Amino acid sequence: MSAPAPPPLHDILRYDDVAVKLLFEHYYVPLVIFAKNYLSDIEDCKDVVQGIFLHLIENREKFTSVDNLKAYLYQTTHNRCLKHLRHEGVKQRYVFESQSIEEEAFYLDHVLEEEVYIQLIQAIDSLPGQCRKVFRLVLENKSNQEIAETLSISVETVKSYKKQGKALLYKRLKGIVPLVLLTFWLQF
Repeated sequence: MSAPAPPPLHDILRYDDVAVKLLFEHYYVPLVIFAKNYLSDIEDCKDVVQGIFLHLIENREKFTSVDNLKAYLYQTTHNRCLKHLRHEGVKQRYVFESQSIEEEAFYLDHVLEEEVYIQLIQAIDSLPGQCRKVFRLVLENKSNQEIAETLSISVETVKSYKKQGKALLYKRLKGIVPLVLLTFWLQF
């Protein structure tokens, strides 16, 4: 079944329902096929063409001939497809750049975290004997009770070593490690 002939120009310019319906039926499929030359997704093609008809009806465009109308429809389809492609390109670049920035930030965060951890370990290794042993066990997520049992000391002594060691670590690392990170790692 072939598409109906386009309505006369004077009917189109009145934008009555019958004329608009006939115009749509006559040009919709050919314009979607034309749009497919630019866009790979058929749904995008349909959206572009529907948008053109919607614009045409809302703005009640004026034409001097059916050929002018036809040229308008094809030229507008061409332009909107290119605009759609540019928009998609911008979106893709934004996604790519966002991913790159996130990956770089992730990498830098981990490098920073590793450097801070190395500084912390070095600072812990510089603590006095028992205090150093307590902090090594703290890094292994041992509780005060477990540390006390492992080192054969009381829980109160463990707390005392932790308090003493914490003060020494803050003093040693305050210019190197941000206080927030140090507080996070020394939560005990």
